[in-house]
Amino acid sequence: MNNQITIPQAIKKLFDIEVSKESPYIKDKANSFVRNKLIKVVTEQKVQRKSVYLKDSQQLDVLYNALLLNAFYPDPKHVQQIFNNEQYRIECAETIRSLFGKRNNLAGQTLISNNVNALIEALKSQLDLFCTRLPNPFHQLPQIALGKNTGLLNCLLLQASALEPIDNVLVSITNGDWEKAQYLAITLSDDVSGALQLKKMINDKLEEAQEFDDLLNFFSLR
Repeated sequence: MNNQITIPQAIKKLFDIEVSKESPYIKDKANSFVRNKLIKVVTEQKVQRKSVYLKDSQQLDVLYNALLLNAFYPDPKHVQQIFNNEQYRIECAETIRSLFGKRNNLAGQTLISNNVNALIEALKSQLDLFCTRLPNPFHQLPQIALGKNTGLLNCLLLQASALEPIDNVLVSITNGDWEKAQYLAITLSDDVSGALQLKKMINDKLEEAQEFDDLLNFFSLR
């Protein structure tokens, strides 16, 4: 970049947030994407300390999308997977649609409904998340209010007793607990919209994991 920009400066530029005053957690989350190499940076050694800058202007788009997705998925590994795995990205888009598509607010966070739908469609498309920004469904990034290691999906978990059964299944999938999702899906009536497809996806995922385990066991015995 011709004009070097630090991560706090980039967050200010993208979201008008002073991380030092409003939310140090957002800076921590951004740095987690540097550690898992989703965001590329360059380091310069100064007299007393190192200075870290975004490698190029494209990293602004990556940072923007990563922080938007992090509002839903607090684990940086899940966000990285959305960038790199098309099938997982589509699954996440469907989860967001099922859980948030008809909501105007959650946990005190106002959602821009048109942008939620636009975000979902963008995730289901061939949009390159490394160079094109997603629609922003938030008036303000929820991380400011939610704090460390808490996302909107976690808020739904806290409200789980009020969720529809199919929503509980989707939340379990989002948290990577496929066995719990399978257990919960047993109670779903096949008449519920999307239930059959959801059950098949869960069973396929668990069968795939079992086949992989069997393959590892086979090679370990050779």
